Amino acid sequence: MLSQHELEARYAGAVSAAAACFVYADCVSDAVAHFDLARGCDRLVDIVGGRGLRVADVHAAAAEVHASGGRLLVDTTVPSHFGCLPFDLGADISLEALDRIAAGKLARKVIAIAFRNDRALSHGSFALYETPDAFVADSSACGSGVATKHELAGEDLAAIEDGLGTVAERMQRHFDHARALAEYLSCCDSLISDGCASVSYPGLTSHPDHDLATRVLVHGFGPAVDFELPDAWGVTAGEFICRCRLNGRSQPAGGFSTRFHARDGSDGRAVRIFAGLDNPLEIADDLDQAMRWFRNPPAP
Repeated sequence: MLSQHELEARYAGAVSAAAACFVYADCVSDAVAHFDLARGCDRLVDIVGGRGLRVADVHAAAAEVHASGGRLLVDTTVPSHFGCLPFDLGADISLEALDRIAAGKLARKVIAIAFRNDRALSHGSFALYETPDAFVADSSACGSGVATKHELAGEDLAAIEDGLGTVAERMQRHFDHARALAEYLSCCDSLISDGCASVSYPGLTSHPDHDLATRVLVHGFGPAVDFELPDAWGVTAGEFICRCRLNGRSQPAGGFSTRFHARDGSDGRAVRIFAGLDNPLEIADDLDQAMRWFRNPPAP
């Protein structure tokens, strides 16, 4: 098994970065302090995210931030590094939750932080951070105990190593299955309101950022699809998900099975689907039976 330092270097190569480090999500604040990632002139954007899975114009954001002397940080978690090339678009630092990269097998959530070049660091050069105990190379920049937090457990390192070897094949299937589900949902009469389907997916020409997505995203349009439940049904996202036989809400993020998520909370009306590697026809059938039940509920 590769060491953490070797895996970080391998990840950096995969994202075309000069260097990268892994940190547990509950310790990100230490990394933020260590690398000074919260300067006032810096900006963080999600490549894909928010209501309706909006797509960020990374090139324009980078130009604006750089003009003020700041750095552009981008969160690539939704499309993963397989689905976008942020450094080619001008970003300085990328952050990615590695759930999908590790195929949903992480015991704890891990965040990868990658740096485009020395300019992306607020102080020093990468030589300072190239040792396995990088977070204590400059003890003045962080508190005590960070080295222990920086070291990932062996099981998580193994999951990341296995995942990096298969990420391209798996993510392409995630993307393809998401597109199939988006196209199915966009044709569902029960989800159509005022002549427009309430389905959000950057790969649909009806999405407000579709043209931008073709320039920002690669290999497809990501693994996520949003759709809104009609008000007339009087059903919440939580109730709808519970009605689905496959009940993907309990599936691990980035794993084999398609995952359903109540985007705005269980009492909201928005459902977000993270397409898995399972058969999208079975997922569509499951969604269909749930929609038919709520559209025409049985008599009490």
